Amino acid sequence: MDALGQTIRSRIAGYQGTWQVYVEDLASGASVSVDSHPSYAASDIKLYVMLAVFQRIADGAVSDDASLDQLLTQMITVSSNEATNSLVTMLGGGDMQAGFTVVNDTAARYGFKDSRISQALGVTPVDANGKVTTADDCGRFMAAAYRGRLVSGDASRRMIDLLLGQTRRAKIPGGVPAGVTVANKTGENTGVENDAALVFAGSDTSGAIDGSATQGDYAIAVMTSDVASPSAAQASIRDLSAAVWDALR
Repeated sequence: MDALGQTIRSRIAGYQGTWQVYVEDLASGASVSVDSHPSYAASDIKLYVMLAVFQRIADGAVSDDASLDQLLTQMITVSSNEATNSLVTMLGGGDMQAGFTVVNDTAARYGFKDSRISQALGVTPVDANGKVTTADDCGRFMAAAYRGRLVSGDASRRMIDLLLGQTRRAKIPGGVPAGVTVANKTGENTGVENDAALVFAGSDTSGAIDGSATQGDYAIAVMTSDVASPSAAQASIRDLSAAVWDALR
């Protein structure tokens, strides 16, 4: 992974803005982290809302019904802010602030200690500290889901299935060959283009949830700030994604 780290550093040095990247080879567990630091999560914060919902389901505090599933699907696949806010409020028993605490405590419980939310989605002006995460936390989230370690194997599988339904595919998925299966969650705002993903080498997406990691599967998270052009930043994410794919094949 040392060579991949050098490749990543070389690539991002030529990109606009500030970048951080995490990559983990899921078969070997080897990883590389480049410049990871707390930064504005944008919609990547929805990963931790999803985690908190599945934890509360497992705890018996939330009913796992069709309405809940619809909100989760809208939050992840089309990045609905309204669905996210509804889920956070539900987690707090009708109190959004209490819901923030549930999300933050759950994230910390699973080791994502640099990830937190304190502002509703879609609110203006945006508080730069209102939704915070790191490339390391996002990448390790994906790796933990792959290994069935988020709440349970079944819950992890459902999280991956939601991420496989993601409709925003212009970033990390756009850098791998057509037909490659990717489960991802994007985030964007003014000056920010983020994406976190599981990239599957083959058609089997079960990964280590069934006890056997597939060679070539990997987790990757990319976060940016202070990017002047969203389209240029997305193109750079695709470029970086392609370089990681080539390195880990």
